[in-house]
Amino acid sequence: MNVTTNPTTCIASGNCSHTAPRVFANLDENGGFVSVLDEHPPESEWAAAREAARLCPSATIHIENDDVDEPAHDALP
Repeated sequence: MNVTTNPTTCIASGNCSHTAPRVFANLDENGGFVSVLDEHPPESEWAAAREAARLCPSATIHIENDDVDEPAHDALP
């Protein structure tokens, strides 16, 4: 799994760091915008990273090379 973000679309909602705190952080010194702590998280963090991408209101999080056939950032209903 490879995790990237688009810093120009982040709205600092904090969903990512609450959902996957070992993968993402919303640091005060960065204005609360997302920082990726682990671009290649271990498999034990994949579900949390995918959930964070799904919950991101601005679709800032992108997951590539994911072996699971489920979209990472579908629009919420």
